[in-house]
Amino acid sequence: MIKFRFLLVGLLVLLSACSLMPNHKDDFTKKNEDFMLRVRWLDFQGASLHFSAEHRPDFARQFSEVDDLKVTSFSMERMDLDVEDGKVVVHYRLEYYILPSATVKKKRFSLAWKEEADDRLELAYWRIVDAFPEIL
Repeated sequence: MIKFRFLLVGLLVLLSACSLMPNHKDDFTKKNEDFMLRVRWLDFQGASLHFSAEHRPDFARQFSEVDDLKVTSFSMERMDLDVEDGKVVVHYRLEYYILPSATVKKKRFSLAWKEEADDRLELAYWRIVDAFPEIL
């Protein structure tokens, strides 16, 4: 009877440990919200991490040279699912101004996100697979 209890306790510990392991799927909603928040707070280095490796340097370069940029709003207007290509296309609205001007400019654009797999780690991450439009 005591061996059975130890076996039962051991199985419960193993099952609870497995439930705490991270899921291999990445959460798109959290990534998109983090991206928008980082752009809103001018953390372009952090926001660049949401881009695929091919587009990351261009995004960082575009914003590294502008010191007087102020983002007043960055929001998602809608989202379209492209099931065939396995993409999510997000339509954004960015409002900003560049000092010394006080005129707020509005830019609408779309970016496609795709879940990219890392075969070495057997993980998948949502990344933006489009180039960020030239807005400045």
